[in-house]
Amino acid sequence: MKTMSDKKKPTNELANRIAGFNDPSMGDERERDVILRAYTFGAVVSTYVFFALGLLFAILGAGIWSALIIIGSLVTSIAISSYCNRENVDFSMAMARVSPRRLVIGNIVGAVFAIVWVGAIVFHMSRGYPLIDAGMGASTTLGVSTGTYSIVFGAAVGFIVAITLMTISRFRKIKQARAEAARAAEIEDED
Repeated sequence: MKTMSDKKKPTNELANRIAGFNDPSMGDERERDVILRAYTFGAVVSTYVFFALGLLFAILGAGIWSALIIIGSLVTSIAISSYCNRENVDFSMAMARVSPRRLVIGNIVGAVFAIVWVGAIVFHMSRGYPLIDAGMGASTTLGVSTGTYSIVFGAAVGFIVAITLMTISRFRKIKQARAEAARAAEIEDED
């Protein structure tokens, strides 16, 4: 009978193979460092491209369907977090140490995208046609039902709640990181 302790912990072997970490193309240590930084940069740019595509599709009339594109951008975050988890790295703790300037800029850019995206969807729903009609959404002359507005309102409230919870979580992680650093400093002082 197998117990929880007998269960093999998932590894990143497949992820490493997909990313090519053990491939000769990674080169020496310096080249590997540059390639990994390039992968990181590519992931960040890819996320912003997904946001921009979601916004573009909302402006062209895809409406709520453009949310699928934006949800697709979450795959990067999920993959990064799960990889770190399998390597016993607390990714949320690492993200708590993000510089305040980078955090503010990222939040502002994300908020602008979200506001314009929701605005384009609300415009489409309230007017019955998108900002730029590319034939992607159905045009209506009578407007939309109140149920559709509740979806947009719910998305806006959800966005605000998510930002609030992420901010609270960040402050807790910062406090935890400072406490761990203080404990580590005390241990070093004792030696």
